[in-house]
Amino acid sequence: MLRGSTIVCLSSIDLAFNWQLPQEVASAFARSGNRVLYVENTGVRRPSIRDAKRLWDRLKNWWRARGGVKPAIDHLDVLSPLLFPFPYARPAVAINERLLLHDVRRWIRLMDAKPLIVITFLPTPLARAVIRSLKPDLAVYYCADRLAETSAQAAKLWQSEPLLLAEAGLVLTTSHGLQKTAASLARRLEYLPCGVRSAEFARARREATNRPAAFDGLTGPIIGFTGTLRDEIDVAMLTEVTRLAPELNFVFIGPVAADVTRLAAHANVRFLGPVPHGDIVRYTASFDAGILPYVLTDYTADVMPVKLKEYLAAGLPVVATHLPEICRFADQHPGTISFAGTPEMFAAALRLALAQDTVTAVERRIEIARHYDWKVQLSRMNAWMESALAAR
Repeated sequence: MLRGSTIVCLSSIDLAFNWQLPQEVASAFARSGNRVLYVENTGVRRPSIRDAKRLWDRLKNWWRARGGVKPAIDHLDVLSPLLFPFPYARPAVAINERLLLHDVRRWIRLMDAKPLIVITFLPTPLARAVIRSLKPDLAVYYCADRLAETSAQAAKLWQSEPLLLAEAGLVLTTSHGLQKTAASLARRLEYLPCGVRSAEFARARREATNRPAAFDGLTGPIIGFTGTLRDEIDVAMLTEVTRLAPELNFVFIGPVAADVTRLAAHANVRFLGPVPHGDIVRYTASFDAGILPYVLTDYTADVMPVKLKEYLAAGLPVVATHLPEICRFADQHPGTISFAGTPEMFAAALRLALAQDTVTAVERRIEIARHYDWKVQLSRMNAWMESALAAR
């Protein structure tokens, strides 16, 4: 891995939110001996009332850091910027650029290490402006989602993202669909899906003797979902599935950002809310099966869920809807995933997956997950970055 570099990570998610790709990448480079600045999400849309808690947390983080940078873990510092909430208005972008660069440049001067690398998970005008001003030795755009499809406001990213694809020294994508979009624009393009801490999930399964206390009172198989319950999840179908399969327990771990009133009314449904990142492994290993009940949209068509590999690493059978990226994965690893498109088929697929689960099937899933271990994935990313730096 690179060592001694100065890395600015323009994240699409706040550090303390669900642990995902940006946190994994930033922490990995910090552990390998680089100095990393994690800039929390600067946004792709104007905030709404549903963002109130996140904005309050941002204000508290900013206050604790006295408006500057604060340490998070060894070699990784976090910046919680307070910016004008107009991500596509030119005057606001110009002001936000100056505000952000003030703190970032001050941090860079303190680090005084080369090369300077910017890894952005956002294709916004502000991200492009910061990269242009910093003039890093390497700019990496890690494209993990089709963010322009997430809201009407974010649709303006269709204007700035193609420019970033062409400007970045290295573009990484997490799905084949995103790869296809970027192919005609990026100078250097690589496919790097999200990884998994496979050994941790496998160990948690081996060592699990008692389920977490949060599962107390549940009898029968536990069907688990980890992550944010949002509009991309087919809550209506899940509501019917839970009715059709009363003998199964459905446990949801993570924030709830969708209307789950009807789903929550079923006695075999339990919402545990967000849990610390360190506990996700133990909770997942205590499931009997994992589910990926996505609605197919222009946005989810290019989604490759991180939780798929986490379920497999824990040895779980998986039932999913027909997302293209999940279907491609299933074609590469036949017999690994069951698919269903209706509530009746989903409930039947769960029952069959549980009935046919074997020690051999568990071991095969765990072995497949090892091929996507984060150490393997980030080693590839590091090699491409070193190659791009050398090519300069």
